Amino acid sequence: MILKAGAAKIRVLLPVLGFVCFLVFQFLKSDDDAVTDVNTFLRTRLSKLVDAFDENHDGVLNNDELLSWFYMVDMGDKANELKVTWEGADRDGDGHITLNEYLEQVGFLADDPSFVKATRRRFLSVDKDRNDMLSKEEFAIFLFPELSPEMTHTLYDEEMADRDANHDNHLSLHEYLGLTEEELADQERQFTVQQHVDYFRAHLDTNHDDILNPDEVLAWVSDDKRHLRVKAEKVMQTVDKDRNGVLSIETEITSDVKYFSEHELTRYGDMLLYQDEL
Repeated sequence: MILKAGAAKIRVLLPVLGFVCFLVFQFLKSDDDAVTDVNTFLRTRLSKLVDAFDENHDGVLNNDELLSWFYMVDMGDKANELKVTWEGADRDGDGHITLNEYLEQVGFLADDPSFVKATRRRFLSVDKDRNDMLSKEEFAIFLFPELSPEMTHTLYDEEMADRDANHDNHLSLHEYLGLTEEELADQERQFTVQQHVDYFRAHLDTNHDDILNPDEVLAWVSDDKRHLRVKAEKVMQTVDKDRNGVLSIETEITSDVKYFSEHELTRYGDMLLYQDEL
C-alpha cells in the first residue's frame, strides 16, 4: 500500500523555461553549432554532477557509487515531499497533523476502506505518545517508514497484507511482483518485470526456492535502499555497454546526455540546468 499520496512531487516550470531561453539564444547560430553548444553545456554539467559521486576518483561509478547518487536525489525528493505534504495537511497551523487532516489531504484515496485501514494502522504505530496527532518528526517517519528501524515490523505487516494473496506467510515470486496476468504479458513491461525478477532471485531469495520466507521478507523490508537498488541495477544494465560492472564517466555517462537528462538521477534535467553547487 502506497501511503504517500497527497504529496505529488511539484515540478516547477523555471528550469524548463530557462532551458528554452538558452535554446532561443542558440538560434542566432547555425543549427549544428547550437546543437553542439547545448550538448557541450549538458555534458559539462553532467560531468561535474557525476564527479561528486566518484569517491575514489577513478573515472568510473561502481554499484555503490551509483546507489549513492540515487540516494542523494531520493533524499532531496523526500525532503520536498515532506515540506509540501506538511504544509498542505497542517491546515490549522498548530504544528501537528491528525489522521483526519492527512486523510483530507489525500483526496479520493480516503474513500478506499483498505487505504484508510492501512493508513490508520501506520499512524497509530508512529504515534508513540498516543495523543492522536503527529509532530513533524513523527510525520516524517509516517511518510517514510523505511528510514526508521523501529518501523521494520510495520512495513513487514503492510507488505504481507498487500502481497500475500494466499495468506501462507510467504511471498512467491508472483506475489512479490504484484502484477496481474495481463500486466505480466504486457510487452512494454517486460524489461522492468525482468529487472525485478532478477533482483528477487539474486538478492532476496537467499535459499533459491522462488519463495520469500518470513526472514527473507523481513530482510527485504529492513533495507531502506531496497527500491533504489532495483533502479540502480536497471541503469547499470542499460548504460554499461562493455558489461564490466562499472560505468565510465567519460564514455558511458557523459556521452549519453540524452538518457541522463531524461532520468530521475538528474531530476529529468533540472539538476543540469539549475544546480548552483555544480
